[in-house]
Amino acid sequence: MQLERFRAFHYRSLRDVTVELHALNVFIGANASGKSNILDALRFLSAAIRDKDFEEPVRQRGGMLQIAWKGESAGLVRLTAEFKSDEQLFIWNVTIQVRGGAFSIDEDVHIIAPGEAPQQVLHADDGLGWWWSASLTDRRLVDLKLGSAECALAAASVDASFPARGVAEFVGAWGFFDPSPAVLRLPSRPDDSRGLDQFGRNLAGRLLALKESSPKTFNAIVDATRNVLGVPATIEPREGADGRVYFVQTEPGLNYTVHQLSASSGTLRMLAFMTGLLGEGEAALVGIEEPENYVHPSALDAFAEYIKHASATKQVLVTTHSPIFVDSIEDPGSIVIVRRTEQGTVVQREDSPERLVKALAESGLALGELHQTKGFGA
Repeated sequence: MQLERFRAFHYRSLRDVTVELHALNVFIGANASGKSNILDALRFLSAAIRDKDFEEPVRQRGGMLQIAWKGESAGLVRLTAEFKSDEQLFIWNVTIQVRGGAFSIDEDVHIIAPGEAPQQVLHADDGLGWWWSASLTDRRLVDLKLGSAECALAAASVDASFPARGVAEFVGAWGFFDPSPAVLRLPSRPDDSRGLDQFGRNLAGRLLALKESSPKTFNAIVDATRNVLGVPATIEPREGADGRVYFVQTEPGLNYTVHQLSASSGTLRMLAFMTGLLGEGEAALVGIEEPENYVHPSALDAFAEYIKHASATKQVLVTTHSPIFVDSIEDPGSIVIVRRTEQGTVVQREDSPERLVKALAESGLALGELHQTKGFGA
């Protein structure tokens, strides 16, 4: 399954934005243009599937007033995601509306098969609705009775006969990573090892879990980090006297190990990115925020190779301000230019990537250099 298209209406700076998504998507643009808001809107949907409820994702973002486009009344947000699986197209609509002092959720799911009319398989309005059971022995509509903020798609997907169950499984496994050095240095609780946290708060616990369950994956993460940065030589997760998990690393030329607390910010971030790319096997879509932060420019080319390799098996979305990173991506068709206007965020892809490749070859410019001359999405 792949996310083909995404529309955000009145979500933060995304007044009305539609993004066509490929296997690799590199979002460039000035600060506050809306790059991160695109990833956050997708993360919002993923969190709702995992939590089975929209209450916490809305609360974490400061409530409806902070989620909604502020150029107009903050009374409604609509997100539409289109997915392709084999020859079928799945469309999931989510509308968040202010009702009284709270908010409610409306959801619809449609399936479009080649040569057939669209089939609606789920509808929910303020907690009440139905979903379609496709069981060979029990084809029928099943009533939904949920709380006003519960996720109907997640609720229906508990049943294997729900025909859009794969959408919920796909979205719920998405991973988004914006690791913060301040929290990457913190030890993890031993029970906090399922899926790498967005900011990397459970990095040590996740590494320990991977070392125990999949040593090959663990070694691949360490090797990839070393291939990009030159360090670490090895990583050793440990359980402390207080029961929390931390790690130490060895580095060339040092006689003693370096504790997680003392590791460089760039090393920690790259280790977290590689854990997200290589260690979260169920995540068929991964979002990465500004990989150039804390990392020497010379390392970005090697990291871009890992990004391109990962995009062969999963969708990858990256935000960046780095022309050097874009140079390493090389493919104009992967670049999404994001601009902020008085009417909100707008996005644009290259109309003719093939023509641009030819023009770059004739001019001697690299892709990132070209966009730098244009203000890098400004």
